[in-house]
Amino acid sequence: MGFLLAKILLLLGLAAACGAAFAYWWFRRHYEDVSLEYARSREEWATWRRDFEERLAARPPADLSALSGQLTALEAAVRDIPAPDLGPIGARLTAIEHSLFPVQTRIDELESAVRGLRMPAPDLAPVLERINRLQERLENPPARVREGSRNLLTRPGHGEPDDLTQLKGVPKVLERTLHKVGVFYFWQIAEWSSDDVKYVDSKLAAYSGRIERDAWVSQAAELAASPGAAHRPPLEH
Repeated sequence: MGFLLAKILLLLGLAAACGAAFAYWWFRRHYEDVSLEYARSREEWATWRRDFEERLAARPPADLSALSGQLTALEAAVRDIPAPDLGPIGARLTAIEHSLFPVQTRIDELESAVRGLRMPAPDLAPVLERINRLQERLENPPARVREGSRNLLTRPGHGEPDDLTQLKGVPKVLERTLHKVGVFYFWQIAEWSSDDVKYVDSKLAAYSGRIERDAWVSQAAELAASPGAAHRPPLEH
């Protein structure tokens, strides 16, 4: 065991020595002293700057006498310009201001009078109510009695039609036929006379005789009195 440890230590030492030798060789090969180059560049910069300053000092001074003379002449010309006389203009502006004073006073009086007005707001409730009634009348025109009948309607009077299938012997198909004839409500059937029964029965070709056989008039009288049935609206002939 001790021999193995000694061998490992020896190998580690040998590897460290080889690494140190390689590092020394690499630095010696790639090392470059830049201090001399830096000193040389600073000396060249100092020489160039000293030469530039000497050449700048050797140039003759600029002759600005002509420009100075022109500026002096310009200042003299500006001083010789007479100041404008604004007295008439000021007097005119004052006269205009005085002439406008009554106008401004009148405007202020009118403004105060307008602010003092208290016009009552018009009551548009009756007009709106009448417009609403007209609109409702246009959207829901009243039912009219068809010609040649006593209470057969051109359209449902008010609200939804009654469920005529509650009558015995009235299927959905027959209900649609009754609507085409002008029957929408129980109260219509309840008001039929014998002539009305005959007239409507003549319109129900496939269901002829069913009105009397199933006693629609008496059934409709009972159903018209129920809470869910429609009430008789005013009719227009």
